[in-house]
Amino acid sequence: MPDKIQKIKAYWDAQGRQHGSDLRATMPDPLLKELELDALKEVLDPSKATLEAGCGNGFNLFALQKSFQASLCGFDYSEELIKAAIGHVAKEGYTDIDFSVGNILDDLSATGEFEQIFTDRCLINLSTHEEQCQAALNLASILSSGGLLALVECSKQSLDNLNRLRNAAGLSEIEVHWHNRYLDEDEFIAALSDEMIYVQTVAFSSLYYIASRVFNAALTSEGDSPDYMAEINKCARKLPSVGDCGPHKLFLFRKP
Repeated sequence: MPDKIQKIKAYWDAQGRQHGSDLRATMPDPLLKELELDALKEVLDPSKATLEAGCGNGFNLFALQKSFQASLCGFDYSEELIKAAIGHVAKEGYTDIDFSVGNILDDLSATGEFEQIFTDRCLINLSTHEEQCQAALNLASILSSGGLLALVECSKQSLDNLNRLRNAAGLSEIEVHWHNRYLDEDEFIAALSDEMIYVQTVAFSSLYYIASRVFNAALTSEGDSPDYMAEINKCARKLPSVGDCGPHKLFLFRKP
């Protein structure tokens, strides 16, 4: 495993040890997590066998299980996060969710075939465009014909749009975390075009980001951290999204 990937994996192992099955292991913003799950529920079929690649501590799958009839599976390269997920399965008595340790850059043929596969901020933890494309194509290789590939990932272009608004409001730019590489949307979609049918991109987080990372940030006293649960954030979470200023987006592909 290359040094950069090993360093990123060590970060997520530490998150798993510290937070276990809690949301904070993979996401500090509860309302943004709700938006991610809403976007996935809009496109995933509860009657179809589903895989989450890079599932972390299983938070998404535990949430989806409440409305799914088909089996759910997840894998992640972080042993600590998978340990937390399996521990939660044992604690709650789930019988229809399976977790395993696996690397999205490896041969996934032993994982089986699925009718729908999704990620949630998984590809952005890879270091290069080439690795991100390889990972997506690896997932496509275990997707059944006509199957759905739903990728909740972060967009470089949308972050640039958000930062232009922050600059106009006198706020500093949001920088990409050291362990992330946001997708160049056009480059990524074009790279998959020979193997997958591009369906659409859903900009589900734009209004929420404008409210939480521009208005709420501007209204927060200097030296304080903006409150993720501020009333303006709660209001924005309820409203339909507009614009293209939210890095979190849903990229949809079908396998021919």
